[in-house]
Amino acid sequence: MELKNKKLTVIGLGQTGIAVANFLSRQGARVTVTDSKSREQLLEPLKQLRADIKTRFQNPEPPSDTEGVVLSPGVDIHSPFLENARGRGIEIISEIELANRFNTVPIIAITGTNGKSTCTSLIAEIFARSGKTVHAGGNLGTPFISLLDQGTADYRILELSSFQMEATSGLHPVVSVILNISPDHMDRHKGFQSYIELKEKIFAHQTRNDFLILNQDDPNTRDLGKDCPAEHIFFSTQTELEKGIFLRGNKIIARLKSSEVEILSLESLSRGMRWQVENILPAVATALLLDVSQDAIEQALKFFTGLEHRLEWVRNLNGIDYVNDSKGTNVGSVCKSLNTFDRPIILIAGGKDKGTDFSPLKDLMKEKVKHLVLIGETREKFKGILNGSFGYEESNTLEEAVMLAKAKAEEGDVVLLSPACASFDMFKNYADRGNRFKAIVKNLEG
Repeated sequence: MELKNKKLTVIGLGQTGIAVANFLSRQGARVTVTDSKSREQLLEPLKQLRADIKTRFQNPEPPSDTEGVVLSPGVDIHSPFLENARGRGIEIISEIELANRFNTVPIIAITGTNGKSTCTSLIAEIFARSGKTVHAGGNLGTPFISLLDQGTADYRILELSSFQMEATSGLHPVVSVILNISPDHMDRHKGFQSYIELKEKIFAHQTRNDFLILNQDDPNTRDLGKDCPAEHIFFSTQTELEKGIFLRGNKIIARLKSSEVEILSLESLSRGMRWQVENILPAVATALLLDVSQDAIEQALKFFTGLEHRLEWVRNLNGIDYVNDSKGTNVGSVCKSLNTFDRPIILIAGGKDKGTDFSPLKDLMKEKVKHLVLIGETREKFKGILNGSFGYEESNTLEEAVMLAKAKAEEGDVVLLSPACASFDMFKNYADRGNRFKAIVKNLEG
């Protein structure tokens, strides 16, 4: 991809947009960054741009003379302000696609609705313990384009969201992982089938020399890739597989490369990771398929404590476990979290609506949830699907919600923050919400 003197537009002045603009500038392109926000709102990001980069605020539309557009993940490829560029035949690509065109390192790619960050981080930890040089990023913190500046590596491990896949066309991972698929971001995507098709792009260019890892337990993933020539590997927490990785009792078992190997017992995992076996199995499969030693896998699993805000154990107070699952921003994630526990749950849920149908939660909450505390702007929507069938309380603040939950909890219960919603109605982001929850819980008195 020739960039020298090419007039290119980057839309969105966030972390990814800054990284893309500076990369293109270093390659000799003539770069303009556009954003719908005002200059005053973006003074800090502006300081990170190279001096030769032009900017345009309160108007994200590409200039009329642009020769190519690179989108930040938060920018919808179907946005009306892209119509003129599209009509003129201007190429519109994602940051992932741009980075892929300059990447020379084998890629391991992970997607799915839930668990991506945990699985991606665990794969990176396993490979690092084996002595491999790996760069992890994508939707997980560091943009793919920034990984190119980190020098050579054995593998680049990418967490990929549906947003990032919208304008991506040439990605070719040596290992692709699809963890699960359930409705999410329906406020942006045209429908559930369109969302699935975006996830399928992860294996579109794989060959018979590659691996496609799929969730046998998830009906939306197990039949994907019928025409993909990559070797299909399945994982399951529910069924013993003829080929793949699965649980037998409390043991992780791998049947790959014509042999069966016992990896380790679930008791060896940290408390939080025992709740996330579905994310562990594909990470172990990836490592074994790429010839990482079993010792490195075992050591990584024993010491990996999981990620913040994803089924993160916070504290036990008076025999009650408090668990921070603030990253549970969709219905599928909350369903998985509720099914994790075989104890009564006091659930704190609610937040900013993402256009998701809450009805799949109704029966599961009746089965698993002892008491519900609702927060945020989706309270009325939740009450609509509950339709008087379930006891709940409402709260205007997270502090009050935690106190209400504490009052209902008894020894042996779990107080779980798993909102099923975005956080922007009350907090900066899911991390801000989770950190606030942890601070409140740690200050509780017995």
